[in-house]
Amino acid sequence: MKTVLSLTNNKISGLPASFTSLTCLRKLNLSHNKIVHIPGCIYTMKSLVFLHLACNRLECIADSIAALVELKILIVEGNEIHSLPKMICSLRRLELLNVDFNDIQNVPQEMHQLSRLEKLACHPLDKGLHIMQNPLQEQIKEVLEADLTTLFNYLKSN
Repeated sequence: MKTVLSLTNNKISGLPASFTSLTCLRKLNLSHNKIVHIPGCIYTMKSLVFLHLACNRLECIADSIAALVELKILIVEGNEIHSLPKMICSLRRLELLNVDFNDIQNVPQEMHQLSRLEKLACHPLDKGLHIMQNPLQEQIKEVLEADLTTLFNYLKSN
């Protein structure tokens, strides 16, 4: 039974529907491809703890991401994502969220619910929230200069 699959650097733009049978998959690396939308079959992979979609052409993350309840690491850096869906905040096991180098201007108010994101992360291997190099709104930028706890408190109060 396959639990790890890496299809990095394959110029793929999607996945076949047959991937829905990979229900025991725990780690999936689809980085450095040409994916514009997260393939729907990924949302059926309920055992995923690691999803790497960096350096694709993603423009958004669908609300269906909430189906990945076991997810601990989500890497979507280097895409064209404009916003994070509120439903991403239901991923309570998330320890690392890397959205560096996108087009994100704001974060969901519910972001404070991601209590396992312990800090703003700067080093690629750090757990926490990676959100560098995004055109964030000025208020969010200022709050981020403090720390993640300050951001969460700011989001709770607004």
